[in-house]
Amino acid sequence: MKFLRLLLLTIGCIFCNTATANETVSKTTQAPKEREKIIFGLAGVTQKDRPFRLGAKVLKEISKKTGYKMDLITLPHKRAKVMLKKGEIDADLARIKEFSDNYNSFVMVDEPIVKLPFYAYSKNKDVSIEDIKSSKTLRIAALRGQVFSPTFFKSSQITFVNSIKSGFWFLHKKRADIFVTDEISAQTTTDILKLEELGIYKLNQPLAVVDAYTFFSAENADIAIEYKKALIEIKKEGIYDKIFEETK
Repeated sequence: MKFLRLLLLTIGCIFCNTATANETVSKTTQAPKEREKIIFGLAGVTQKDRPFRLGAKVLKEISKKTGYKMDLITLPHKRAKVMLKKGEIDADLARIKEFSDNYNSFVMVDEPIVKLPFYAYSKNKDVSIEDIKSSKTLRIAALRGQVFSPTFFKSSQITFVNSIKSGFWFLHKKRADIFVTDEISAQTTTDILKLEELGIYKLNQPLAVVDAYTFFSAENADIAIEYKKALIEIKKEGIYDKIFEETK
């Protein structure tokens, strides 16, 4: 009887030790990132546009550094704001600093994701940057959602358009004197359209170069910290510049 009790006790100890070992293995082999995917929105572009292709490649490198799976989707400007506020996306990839004025509950990563040179396009070859900055009568077309435009041209007549193509169409039809947008967003459209044949010219110098930042929802503040660290690292390692050089 004593032998039987001893045998049962030994078997019980073996099972207990096995369960504990399995729990330990499970904890140590568990993936470090439990989130399935971090969803980033990029407003006002298509997947074929250069900003989207650049953003997707940058996120791929940041994903390698952080261990998080990251996905980039395109959204209309207003919808992107609403979805970020509701937590339906985790972050907005590129917005200028003024974006936080109306949405101070968001977490801004204070390392710029990109520098945006804003250019003016016009059918008037002789218009200058000084003319644009000082004039209160120029009719300006600007891409909807680019907060830079109303911030910069507070006293001017601004018409917002829904696409880069619409902005150039406004110029061509003489419904605007200048169209202002960032060069990176405009590149895909300007490559397709032959602007000079339409009598449209780009000013040689940018009106301004503006930093754009990534904004996370408040619930993802911890991820924003890791994201910033990884972004700084890929810049220091030359990966970031290489992406911009190779993605045309």
